[in-house]
Amino acid sequence: MNVSSLLRDEAARAIGPRRAILVASGALLFGLALVGMRPSDPSDTGLVDVGMFLTLLSLVLLIAGIHTYGRLGPDDGEKGGRVG
Repeated sequence: MNVSSLLRDEAARAIGPRRAILVASGALLFGLALVGMRPSDPSDTGLVDVGMFLTLLSLVLLIAGIHTYGRLGPDDGEKGGRVG
């Protein structure tokens, strides 16, 4: 096995988690912007409620993406892995 095929395989495995992190970070910013908007009518909180739901959903997706991306590293016992 050569180095270029290892790098290509690793990059292909990381596409999903990287995409999840990118989408979640954009959705998180948009959700926080919606939460930060103050409605002119105090009883009209529709956008704020959507923003809260979007923020929570994107935080879960961001945590899952970071966790999955971090788990792509070498296992214990593989060359380059940390054995503790």
